[in-house]
Amino acid sequence: MLLAGILVAGLTGCTYSYTGAEPPGGQSTSTPDSGLAAPDAPVTLQGQFQSQGAATTGTATIRTSASGAVLQLSDFATGPGADLRLALSPGTAIPGPHGDLELSSSTLIELAPQPLGNAESHRIEISTGMWEAMPKPVRSVVVYNYTDRTVYGTANLTQ
Repeated sequence: MLLAGILVAGLTGCTYSYTGAEPPGGQSTSTPDSGLAAPDAPVTLQGQFQSQGAATTGTATIRTSASGAVLQLSDFATGPGADLRLALSPGTAIPGPHGDLELSSSTLIELAPQPLGNAESHRIEISTGMWEAMPKPVRSVVVYNYTDRTVYGTANLTQ
């Protein structure tokens, strides 16, 4: 699976992981810039999770401000996993050549291991320094199982 290879190469288990590489074949989307370059201009992005490697549901909302950003997961549920993690990506979940959803970019910015357990709501604060260091734009939130390198679901974000 292409995503497994991308995750093996791009995820290092760090708080911040930037691969910088684009997927083979130059696959990309032409989604307009999300406007997240200026942290002092408040922006709200939101998207519904789409299942990939495991049934994943809920809403992801990112609110930016001068003090960084906050990622809120609401009505969230996903498959079981020993080491579930969250990442942000400039790519989006799009249909692949076999009809399965896959990310349009191999760039993943990990938000440190999160205790995603059975809670339906999660709030993750992203400091100003970390937010400013992230490659922009941020177009999706990705839930993946770090242990088996499987993407469980992706929420494409829109303003």
